Amino acid sequence: MLRTSENCVAFYGGSNTLINGSSKTRVLIGSANKPMAKKQSILRSNLGILAITSGMWTFGGSMIGPFWGLYVLYLGGSPFHIGLISSVSSALALLPSMFGGYLADRLSRKKMVYGLQVLLAVNTFVYIFARNWVWLLVARSFEAIISGFRNPAFSSFLADSTRADERMRNYGLWNTVPPLFGLVSPYLIGVFMDKYGVIQAQRWAYVVLLIVTSVTAYIRYRYLDETKLVTDKLDINPRHMVKETLKDFRETIKVLSRQTWALILLGAIYQFGVSLISVFMVNYAVEDVIHVSSSDWGLINTVSTVIVITTSIPFAMLAERVGKRRLILISLFATPFAILGFTYSPGVSMALLSFSVLTVLGSMGSVASQALFTDYFPSSHRGRINALTSVVGSMQSFSFLMAGGGIVGSLGTIVGGLLYGRVSYASPFLTMAAIIMMMALLSLRYVVEPGKQEE
Repeated sequence: MLRTSENCVAFYGGSNTLINGSSKTRVLIGSANKPMAKKQSILRSNLGILAITSGMWTFGGSMIGPFWGLYVLYLGGSPFHIGLISSVSSALALLPSMFGGYLADRLSRKKMVYGLQVLLAVNTFVYIFARNWVWLLVARSFEAIISGFRNPAFSSFLADSTRADERMRNYGLWNTVPPLFGLVSPYLIGVFMDKYGVIQAQRWAYVVLLIVTSVTAYIRYRYLDETKLVTDKLDINPRHMVKETLKDFRETIKVLSRQTWALILLGAIYQFGVSLISVFMVNYAVEDVIHVSSSDWGLINTVSTVIVITTSIPFAMLAERVGKRRLILISLFATPFAILGFTYSPGVSMALLSFSVLTVLGSMGSVASQALFTDYFPSSHRGRINALTSVVGSMQSFSFLMAGGGIVGSLGTIVGGLLYGRVSYASPFLTMAAIIMMMALLSLRYVVEPGKQEE
């Protein structure tokens, strides 16, 4: 998964930790798990701070994500190498994700969020000075390992920062605020790419990302409050960690309901479909088929961001009225037709229209599915469940903008690269449309509203 936005992690509270003279005993105050006497301003809450800092991150990341495939090509890579980099990095994240789930349920989630973010900032230097596509493979691989440890903690921290009775609005806020910061980023960097070239402009974009990643790590260190009570002393013996991790996963697997497993399976199917095309869309639009300019592609992504910002909260409110299931089904059944519209776009106008429709449908499905997954995940097992979905590659956000990794994502990018490079440019898009339609039909049976929401 390309680290351009943390919305991909959540799917990618407010408390403080008081340590009373012992490394084993920690007292949690002001936790999201316990009612506060005084209502906290949303901007000063953990959710508000996460949204604002993720927005700052998105400002830099949105200069990179929409053009990732071009950066690989201009550094000597091919469509196969684009898929290879994505699949290798996803595979390398598997074991760290498992241990990340173990650690997220035992260590300070706040410390894991900002501490590992510092390493991600350092890794950005490799992207800046990359001389060929192999450098990008190395950078993405290291990034995947760090993110594998970090993502379960981040997803759990975010879930801890929402309340069951306000979860739809909370996720609506999460899907609205961070993209707002990246509103003009794709168009701005697209103009620079048209003027100065892909490589030079992308190096500047990574410099911006380095700055915002470093600044937001400090803000999170300074202002976030811990959400989880930690009472056990952590044994960092590798053999013990492996044993405990496997034991924890067995316990978690036992507590998952049949409906939760159905959602995880549907998320994996969606992930495979999206992974077929996600890293190739820019190549399809700019270099190979539609032939829009880099600035036009940036404009299309900017319009997409505007749509996400303006629709997330209304869709969250609508889901509360008509139910999450109904919005998910509408999104899934309509998405294949929007994919076909993009695939056969004759020019920039049709590409813009179809991409915008895809974004609307993704926004609708994303808000509803994120909340639905969280409703079914027991809070005491969230770290391990998020690790499990990361390893499998099951998406908790049914939006084509949220492509991730895992086993399924790795397989999807490899298959997508082979289809794109050896069959036809359109073949991965047509395959994705068929897969999403199949998933929509399955969802009629297996997407069910919960009787009780997890806190």
